[in-house]
Amino acid sequence: MQRLLQLDPRVLRLILVAVPAMVLLVGWGKVLRPAWQAHQAAATLHASTREAVADLPARRAQADALAGEITNLENRLDAPATAPTRLPILLESLATAQGIELQPVFPGRNAEFEGLVETRYEIEASGTYPRLAAWLAEVDRHITNAGIIEARFTRQAHTEAVLLRVRLAVYRRPAKPAGEQP
Repeated sequence: MQRLLQLDPRVLRLILVAVPAMVLLVGWGKVLRPAWQAHQAAATLHASTREAVADLPARRAQADALAGEITNLENRLDAPATAPTRLPILLESLATAQGIELQPVFPGRNAEFEGLVETRYEIEASGTYPRLAAWLAEVDRHITNAGIIEARFTRQAHTEAVLLRVRLAVYRRPAKPAGEQP
């Protein structure tokens, strides 16, 4: 202690100010700052969790709406057993309603496409252009699981008749294996 009192008063003041300042800086950097950052991270996590919990009913309602939309879209797909017979009958009834003549409809090859079975049809119909266009619109409206790939109109020489060649792709669920329940 005697040696401390013999030190120059400036050195003594420096020690009295510098040592507590260094202790405070080291304490801040090693103890207080990490604790403060952990507290800020916990507060941010708490706020985001509260927001997520508050948003949960809206997200659940959105999920229910999406599930309903999925069910609606699934119901639009033809069942594997009825698809090959239903489409030609529907096309023929739409053609009859529009007053056009439809050639017999036969399905093409089936192909897998993004988890669905795609069947392409080559269809030929004849009639007047306005009736054929109306028939195509009805096909598009009534067969929601189909896409018109190509439609080619050819005017017949010296008549008002127009020949329409349509390439149509119809999508449906694949058939379940024999052991699986639907």
